[in-house]
Amino acid sequence: MAWTTPKTDWTTGELVAASDLNAIGDNLAALRNLGKAAYTTTGDIQANPRDFVKIDSDNLNLTITTTGGDVLVHFHGSITQENNHAVFLDIEVDGARIGGANGTLVNQIIWGGRGTEISILSFTRLVQNLSAGSHTFRLQWKSASRNTLKAGAQFWVREI
Repeated sequence: MAWTTPKTDWTTGELVAASDLNAIGDNLAALRNLGKAAYTTTGDIQANPRDFVKIDSDNLNLTITTTGGDVLVHFHGSITQENNHAVFLDIEVDGARIGGANGTLVNQIIWGGRGTEISILSFTRLVQNLSAGSHTFRLQWKSASRNTLKAGAQFWVREI
């Protein structure tokens, strides 16, 4: 369903017509059907990426079709790093990383704790002013040592 601009010029005593109620229902359906995609990891993923690489190019690779505007991108999961090295996360949108040298959110999306214990990492990023159409979001990471993304991590995108 397409969005219909709501009626705003109501007058006192004016009756609500079936078309008015149908427009409200259509708008609720349009909001419900905005572009969205999500994935939850089912097993551990390991890598030793010195430069940013896709964490899982098959599954942590989400494509949505938008009406144009803003998209929320979210990740949360548990990561272990070896040898006291931090792990840096970033998002690639339509083939271009949105962060700087070490990711984004003031030059990085997030970096995890150091050591072999499990770090719980989470971020939500607003990607603004995307054109209408298909867009692909990929979660990426880098570190100076081996990382393990534990099963149960979630990555999702949603047009807002």
